[in-house]
Amino acid sequence: MFFLCLFTITSVLWHEDFTENMSTMSQLYDYTIDISHHDGKVFLKAHPQFEGFSSAWFYVDEDLAFRDDDILELVVKVHGKNARLKYFYRKEGCGVYFGGVKVIEPDTQWQKVEIPLKDARPFYSSNYPSALTPDKTPCLYIFITNELPGNFDVEIDWMSVVRPESHEEER
Repeated sequence: MFFLCLFTITSVLWHEDFTENMSTMSQLYDYTIDISHHDGKVFLKAHPQFEGFSSAWFYVDEDLAFRDDDILELVVKVHGKNARLKYFYRKEGCGVYFGGVKVIEPDTQWQKVEIPLKDARPFYSSNYPSALTPDKTPCLYIFITNELPGNFDVEIDWMSVVRPESHEEER
């Protein structure tokens, strides 16, 4: 008798563990945010006074094209209020960016957040986010903002994009 087992392993398409300074991370427009890097983590802190919001962003400038079954993963601590993670990526075989949003609730413990890219929708604007890098066409943009006005305090340990791969085994 044969049994067919299906198991899933993942391959890492992109990974950032913040062991080196992340040169592409910066604040968005007129927002004032403290971005620091040490001990293999990135720290985002802000105390906005006027508009109440803060935003940091970075991009991945590699030649990668993502698929619907890929998953954006990150390990993060969010202190205080919800953080909103917006992402835009180039999909395999498409000329437009796809984008989505994930709200991350506060937790003083490290939490692993998984965001299936299949939840993203086409993003047709030519002004944002590609206007931030006019001389490049990054495969992935990630924006981290506070969801509600007020103080912003986020720690990021690592991020990656993984691709699940199913394998069949007969017994």
